[in-house]
Amino acid sequence: MRWGIFFLSLGVALYVSCQKSAISSPDSPHYVGDSACQSCHADIVKAYQATWKAHSLVPITSQLERIENFAQSAVYDKHTNFYYRAVWEGDSLFLYEYRLQGKDTTYLRRERLDFVIGSGHQTRSYLLWRNGFLYEAPLTWYVQPQKWDLSPGYADGKNSRFSREIQPPCLSCHASGWEAIPWTYNQYRQIGGAIGCESCHGPGSSHIQNPQDTSYWWSRWTPAQQMDVCSRCHLEGIAVEKQAGWKPKESLSKYWAIFLPERAELGQFGIASHAERLLRSACFQKGKATCTTCHNPHPTQTVLSYENRCLSCHRTGCKNPNHASTGCVGCHMPKGKSSDIPHTRFTDHYIRVVNAAKIDSPKHPKLICATEKNPDSTLIAHAYLKWYSEDKPEPWVLEYALSYLPKNKAPEIQARAYLLAGDYRQALPLAVQALQTDTTLNLLEMYAYLLELTGQVDRALNAWAELKRRAPAYPEAQFRYILLAFQSGKLSPQSAYEEMVSLTRIQPWNAQFHYNAAVLAGILGRRTNAKLHLQSALAYEPDYQAAIEALRRLP
Repeated sequence: MRWGIFFLSLGVALYVSCQKSAISSPDSPHYVGDSACQSCHADIVKAYQATWKAHSLVPITSQLERIENFAQSAVYDKHTNFYYRAVWEGDSLFLYEYRLQGKDTTYLRRERLDFVIGSGHQTRSYLLWRNGFLYEAPLTWYVQPQKWDLSPGYADGKNSRFSREIQPPCLSCHASGWEAIPWTYNQYRQIGGAIGCESCHGPGSSHIQNPQDTSYWWSRWTPAQQMDVCSRCHLEGIAVEKQAGWKPKESLSKYWAIFLPERAELGQFGIASHAERLLRSACFQKGKATCTTCHNPHPTQTVLSYENRCLSCHRTGCKNPNHASTGCVGCHMPKGKSSDIPHTRFTDHYIRVVNAAKIDSPKHPKLICATEKNPDSTLIAHAYLKWYSEDKPEPWVLEYALSYLPKNKAPEIQARAYLLAGDYRQALPLAVQALQTDTTLNLLEMYAYLLELTGQVDRALNAWAELKRRAPAYPEAQFRYILLAFQSGKLSPQSAYEEMVSLTRIQPWNAQFHYNAAVLAGILGRRTNAKLHLQSALAYEPDYQAAIEALRRLP
């Protein structure tokens, strides 16, 4: 659960709001889809379809190429005692999560998988789309070692099972044509398809109206503009949004500040560090080389080898006369394990004379902004907060965030910092101040929770009622409203029960909804219903201790 709360508010996590969106006038450029490009650029579109990026998101159907070995043994997570196995049944792919005691299955959950995310060049992960809500599955196929394992970020006791939300910022680097439902985090009217033409070239309506307008031509863009397009997805770090609505050709730094933990070891790189590493290189800084200098995203004819592209600038080869004039990439861009995704090997795009010496990483690495030299202290604080809540929940990270927070600025960020630090009374007035200029789902939700955390139940109820009105598709707002309205006597047990049951139909996988439905059924004296709700809760969350205890106490 996002906020981990039942009746009493126990804790919160930081989530970047995805509700802000650029408002376009009818005359402003808009997206038209790949089919509009094909009429004039058929050869380019056909060439692109043969690349990995054209398969970055694929619906799972009977026609899906099966590159995985489904005969391999199940993956076991020792931290949770769950086994995982993917199985084709007819035209559908299912993921089984189960537990064993000896040869007996003591728990079993079966989920249909709806999308493959990842081209299959390095990995294949899988998504579930349920009642419009999109989640990642905990099992991934790793291509190089030809093996199944837990998905990236799920190992070492971090298995979030089927609850990791796929929010718009994640889809933006893997898909195109998706349509998010406003005032939700991970609910969509449609998912769309793989990365398309406009993902890199920007909205195409103006180009269709005036094909000779050179402002749309990639070849006329500056190296920095081209690199910003690639950096949007291949400069992976802690991304802080400054404003919404970035489109290709625009300056990325005006919309995003992207931070990376400082690395003493220059040989360390992540799965999407390509842009960061190239930006370090003299090939970019002096030679103005961009990603497309070496990588043609839609080659319509035979392309030069990487070696020949190096020699097109370095015509005499290396300075060392005894050095061979081939093998440039192998020496100056060595392959190695990525720091963030297991079982993968990538080419390091920091082009240099490689120094094998290692330096220990600092105990408390600072965040370095990769998109601008002197970021505002508010952006730095926001980055540390995201890092703390999403990846590195160590006290010193939160202390860094608090130390960077400027006074009388960025009340929302200050409110989140104090909330994470457990100082709810100091966080609340800052949230109120932030609401004067911003009313996103994330901020309104934080405000409502802070009212609960400070014991202001009536005001919290009003806040949830308002959020319920604004976000009718967001179940959590309805859930909190039902609980508080029932606790304060404004909703009868029968009405509260009926509304809670309706939530279990919207999200039948939400064990918290089932458990609360069971509590309300028990208050109404409906023990059979209570038992069924508890069993449903445990069918999805077998370690839900409150449900286990309640079921044990039922006669």
